[in-house]
Amino acid sequence: MPNHLIKTLIQELPLYAEEEGDFSSVNRNRLISAICDRHAVEPSIAENTVMLCERLLDTLSVLNADYLAKGEWCFISFPAQLMATSVLTAMSDADSRYFSSKFWNTQGIDDVKKERQRDVLRYIEEARRENHTSQQAQPIRYCYVAWSIIKLNGRILFYQREDTKKHFDKSAGDYGLIGGRTNQTDVAGIAGTAALLTELQSPHSPVIKNALPETLKRELREEAGLLFKTHYTFKLWRSLQPYRQVQGAAPNHALTEYYLDIFTIELTLDGFLHLEQRVNSDSRLAWLSLADIEQGETTDHKIPYIKALYDEFAGDRAALVAELSALADSFVPGYFSDKEKYGIILPIDNEKPVAAGVLGKEKPLDLALTTRQLELILGLAAHLRGFEFASHEKNIVLHPHGWIEVSEHSPIRAELVELATFLNGSGLVMENRRDRLFRLSMRPETVFFADELFAFSVKSDDLNSV
Repeated sequence: MPNHLIKTLIQELPLYAEEEGDFSSVNRNRLISAICDRHAVEPSIAENTVMLCERLLDTLSVLNADYLAKGEWCFISFPAQLMATSVLTAMSDADSRYFSSKFWNTQGIDDVKKERQRDVLRYIEEARRENHTSQQAQPIRYCYVAWSIIKLNGRILFYQREDTKKHFDKSAGDYGLIGGRTNQTDVAGIAGTAALLTELQSPHSPVIKNALPETLKRELREEAGLLFKTHYTFKLWRSLQPYRQVQGAAPNHALTEYYLDIFTIELTLDGFLHLEQRVNSDSRLAWLSLADIEQGETTDHKIPYIKALYDEFAGDRAALVAELSALADSFVPGYFSDKEKYGIILPIDNEKPVAAGVLGKEKPLDLALTTRQLELILGLAAHLRGFEFASHEKNIVLHPHGWIEVSEHSPIRAELVELATFLNGSGLVMENRRDRLFRLSMRPETVFFADELFAFSVKSDDLNSV
């Protein structure tokens, strides 16, 4: 659109008084004629110029709708006139900019500049959504998202969002399910950058939706260090209805339509142990109880960002929690010896036998243990039962469910390997995973000590044997 045509239009604009409310109006045809007369252009060009500017000004809500319906331009107020004049003047001036030439650059900028971009986009997009006459504003951003549900002991794992603007910002939430949006690296089978970006930025793309499992794998690796197959497998739990919100990561803020698939995670033993240590060392990871999810906030003010999931259940958070409660835990201990009403009685003195059998009817096992073997077994049993150790060898890591991890530098590694081989086929079941992870593989409540005072001695003695 030639600048000189808009300059002529500015000269013909109606006026509004700064005080007293006096104003004038201008007929649309008069504006078209003024452009044609001054610049000898085709009427169609003048009309297109006027109609395009009219549409822009109407979008800004500066023109009086009643006058406009009659083909008249009339401003709502003097500030509206200023707004219209500012925009048209900027359009007609090749040197005019509302932002610096680098304002929208996102490479290597700090958080302050990102927030400025976000604030501008958020204001504009919220206004566009709120003021849409039919309340059906169309999204301009499309986001395909994979979320994971890692559930252990009635809690679900969340990850602190990298784009959290303010802690405790309830409108945004600050903790999301582990996962994220699909990017170019997740998608296969599309040749050319333009074609790939077109799919990523289009609604209802089956190609991108089919890439969500790859997105899930990448996000679990980036946010929790979990590797597919080595640490976990997954299944699709639920595909949510498309969800719209003015939201986005960092400055990528707009009315967005989200397509979300949620996957349940089944951890391997290695995955479970890795995750336990990762959560303990990474403050961005947090367990939220089902009660926290129903409440929408933890006691220490962590706020889950799962509005799409709340909306999927029509705001019935109790129904959502019931569905989550029904999901199996992501890891089950799976003891080899899982008999009911069965018990193992361990002696403190190796001159006495290990007894096993139906509770109350235990019988001695044909198992001749050395003093050292019994020490190791008692240490494993104590950890299985959840007793605390005053100290233990530095090359040993104690994990839940009775597991101990022994490094290759530990002097007792060979002893444990030998013990597992010795106990094979006996009533005392011991697991050995890759000569690194060991445990007595039986339910903790089935393991008893012949001397009840042993529980107290474990807390006070230095058990460097384990």
